[in-house]
Amino acid sequence: MAYVGKTFQYMGRAFWALALVCLPAAIVLGIFTVPMASLSYFVSYASSDIGGFTDMFWLFFSKAALRHVYPLVLILLALIFSVSLALSVIEKHFRVGKLMLLSPLKQINNYILPLLATFSILTLILCLYGMVQTGVLTLLHFLVGGKGAPGVLNLVLAAVISTGLFVLSVFAACSTMYWTPMMVIYGFSFRDAAASSLRLIDRKTGGILLGLLTPFLIVAVLANVVAFIPNAVVCIVLGVFLYLFLIMYIVTYIMVSMFDLMGMERRDAKARIGGRRRGI
Repeated sequence: MAYVGKTFQYMGRAFWALALVCLPAAIVLGIFTVPMASLSYFVSYASSDIGGFTDMFWLFFSKAALRHVYPLVLILLALIFSVSLALSVIEKHFRVGKLMLLSPLKQINNYILPLLATFSILTLILCLYGMVQTGVLTLLHFLVGGKGAPGVLNLVLAAVISTGLFVLSVFAACSTMYWTPMMVIYGFSFRDAAASSLRLIDRKTGGILLGLLTPFLIVAVLANVVAFIPNAVVCIVLGVFLYLFLIMYIVTYIMVSMFDLMGMERRDAKARIGGRRRGI
């Protein structure tokens, strides 16, 4: 959990730069999807008449994103741009001690292909997780309460099972967050990055997992609160802010934890200390 504090500290220092580069992805995601839908569906579920697998499925997946091609394309392009640029900005800041946007923009191409490979695996994990969750909760719904709106027991069991499945899915995807920076910074192949990332987190898997779960759980709780708001436009705006926080945290957490685990020198910290001393 030590990386959580370091992540928030860096986010505070580099907030405006990170917010600027992460905002495009946050806007697109906020328009077409619901933040943490797999854990923020309870308000909709409580008032839904569940008649089968499909009714449960649409609680977790966006109809607008899946019934048309362009939302998925826009989401993918926005994510690749924002995450690539954010990782490049943070890497440059850690290496040279200066927070710059122009120089990382020239290196954004280095991250595109590694990110595509990583996103492909993460998409498979996400789809598998969503299908398993939908199937399990549909079966549970009919076993406990039968067809129609869920009862209190249904909601409680759904919350417990959904949280457990989400933790398992994040655990399964935990090492993937280091693939892209390893392929870019060290020049690893996809296979080498996958193997090295497993060894990297081997001794600190629990702490890394808890640190990675932290923003998702925060966003899930807030997204459930937002779901009570009847105004769709307000929900979208708030969703954009939740996605912005989530993306900023994840990209920062990846680089902060990787630099520490790999024993790499961070010059941004030295530059900050030096600046303070000069100010004195």
